Amino acid sequence: MRAGTVVRNIFSSVRAIALVCLVLGVRCAHADDLKPRVIVFVHGLHGDRETWVGANGSYWPDMLRVDPRFQKSDVFVSAYPTPSSSGQYSTKQLADRLWKQLKDNRVWDHREVVFIAHSLGGLITEEMLLSHPAEAAKTRFIVSYATPHEGSFVASFAKIYDSDPLLTDLSDSNDNSFLQNLELQWRSNPVDVRIHRYCAYETLDTAAGEGIGRYLRAHTRVVSYYSATYGCDTDTPPQKINADHIGIVKPTDRNSDAYAFFSRVYHANPILDITESMRDYKVGGLNVDCNKTASSNDLQVPVALDPSLHEHVLSATAELVDRQKIRDVTDPIVTKIDPNGVAHVSYSFRGDGRGLGILGCPAGHAAVLVHFKVRSEIPEKE
Repeated sequence: MRAGTVVRNIFSSVRAIALVCLVLGVRCAHADDLKPRVIVFVHGLHGDRETWVGANGSYWPDMLRVDPRFQKSDVFVSAYPTPSSSGQYSTKQLADRLWKQLKDNRVWDHREVVFIAHSLGGLITEEMLLSHPAEAAKTRFIVSYATPHEGSFVASFAKIYDSDPLLTDLSDSNDNSFLQNLELQWRSNPVDVRIHRYCAYETLDTAAGEGIGRYLRAHTRVVSYYSATYGCDTDTPPQKINADHIGIVKPTDRNSDAYAFFSRVYHANPILDITESMRDYKVGGLNVDCNKTASSNDLQVPVALDPSLHEHVLSATAELVDRQKIRDVTDPIVTKIDPNGVAHVSYSFRGDGRGLGILGCPAGHAAVLVHFKVRSEIPEKE
């Protein structure tokens, strides 16, 4: 028997998988191990683990892991290659690498995904989600810190000294087709897959020689207020962070502006338990005289929906019930459903047409019963 066949036979058994994990001394993750939501950290240009380390040694991802206010979320810190000079990857290429890394680490197996992105990381995240609509559908929001949606002067300047293609993608030149196309595609997404974008901006200049500041000979603002806040959700004001481009994602405690801003956004967008339920609504009093026809091409049947739970009707079917003294029934059909939950139903039936002597020909009646399948988004408490 070939080795490949043996492996397939072994891993076809759940018990065998558990045994292999025990022998290898590793912890195999199962669906039950995953929390409902995962918070993904995405660093920026020349970033790494140190991106998220505060001046007092605090590590933002670990701060979230032990914070009881985020007990229903896993935390994942991504990484991708952006060498300090002469990089070889474009933003689109890094977006593909990021997606694969998240897939390999089962990030996309969570019910919901949210992102904390620094600088270039915000653009990479957006590019990735545009290329993968199935994963975008799981993404609730992105919190971007100093992401240059309109480019950066520093990147334009740095292109003189460095051939890294990322600097072209980050430049603030008017012919930056990457940023223009990214924003155009993002805004053209259908409403039902639109992802919230919340933004924070730096207020201090970055010193020469620090991080991306190595391209400079003087202090400068790496990402302007307008570039950092362009295209972000307008119902949540952008957050001012009293830090430079490097320090903006280095909170020292839970009261730091960067940490508190994410916390507010997180809890303003609670984890949702998606449920589906059946609800019935009956329209009675559909009377018909003897040998006459009762019909409608547009009987409007409503169902009560709770807007606070973003409820909407997935489907609806109808049947004729409470039948008395009718015949020639055409089964009711739901022809369309309005966004407000009103089903439009067509039906037809005739009166029985059999008289009872001196009592004449009695009237008949029936009712239309509509079964609504309703989707609800119920916020979970943490």
